[in-house]
Amino acid sequence: MNTDGWICSVLDRASAQLLALEYLGVHPTELRVSSPVYRSFLRLRHRELTDGNPLLVLGTPVTEDPRLTADAFLLRP
Repeated sequence: MNTDGWICSVLDRASAQLLALEYLGVHPTELRVSSPVYRSFLRLRHRELTDGNPLLVLGTPVTEDPRLTADAFLLRP
């Protein structure tokens, strides 16, 4: 599986859902992602995390949810 391709797919779908929720006045407090996506985010954001910054993606805190399938995500309001 091409990491760039499926991570981009997750980000595209999550950003579309975030935008739709924002339009409704809802601002999610958490983006829950599968373990493979979470590990990819950790690799991609290694420098920021090493500097002590929280893991944020699309302006939303990210947490790992091992129950989710590889490309699934949940937004928690």
